[in-house]
Amino acid sequence: MIEQINNPVVEVHDLMVSYGQNPVLWNIDLTLPAGNLIGILGPNGAGKSTLIKAIMGLVEANSGYSKIFDQDLNHVRNRVSYVPQRESVDWDFPASALDIVMMGTYHHLGLFKRPGKKEKELAMDCLQKVNMKAFAKRQISELSGGQQQRVFIARALAQQADIYFMDEPFAGVDMSTEKALVSLFQEMTATGKTVIVVHHDIYSAGKYFNWLIMLNMHLIASGPTEKVLTEDLLTKTYGGKLSMLTDIGELIKKSDFNPLKN
Repeated sequence: MIEQINNPVVEVHDLMVSYGQNPVLWNIDLTLPAGNLIGILGPNGAGKSTLIKAIMGLVEANSGYSKIFDQDLNHVRNRVSYVPQRESVDWDFPASALDIVMMGTYHHLGLFKRPGKKEKELAMDCLQKVNMKAFAKRQISELSGGQQQRVFIARALAQQADIYFMDEPFAGVDMSTEKALVSLFQEMTATGKTVIVVHHDIYSAGKYFNWLIMLNMHLIASGPTEKVLTEDLLTKTYGGKLSMLTDIGELIKKSDFNPLKN
């Protein structure tokens, strides 16, 4: 089930990516709607992170192309924000949480202008949104993994983009923080922003996202959550890699464990 839409915020055509001789993504074709909280699901090694990196131009594609707002990324880069996996960041960089978030304001300032009171107020507001305002002066290396993750999300918010790519933003955060972040993302999409999230938990996906991409090197499905999160498509996506696969149909049907229920 691959739903194509008109006027997509993101479109990908015939995308193929490999690392050396190892193929990662094959013939990916999809379109994504604006103003949605979109989850990317799939087993380890499915190419979830590679997909958003390829769209962002962070890895080279063997073939195919992608567009954002019907344009090449270079023409709309100031409208796009990216939160990488926490493991890919050098956390020993000598900067405070506030310094990191202030970096998100730089591209609006121009080459020689320094951030001022307005930018600092914006950065503090973004820290408040992720419940990290009290840690503004703390060195980033002194924060826990979950706190570091929230600071990077605050930096992304400070960019005031229209589309946000987030690679495992819930990694290392506790459940209360995860739910708070989901609420924040939902508020953002309610104002027309688009948030695209690499996610691992199929059981929370139905509650969190209103559009899902199911990926396992090939595109299995892309569409509204209620159409995509089915036993058949989960089986095609995860195969034998999904633990308790034989029970997944029953789990989905149970009202107290139904990911499609809010």
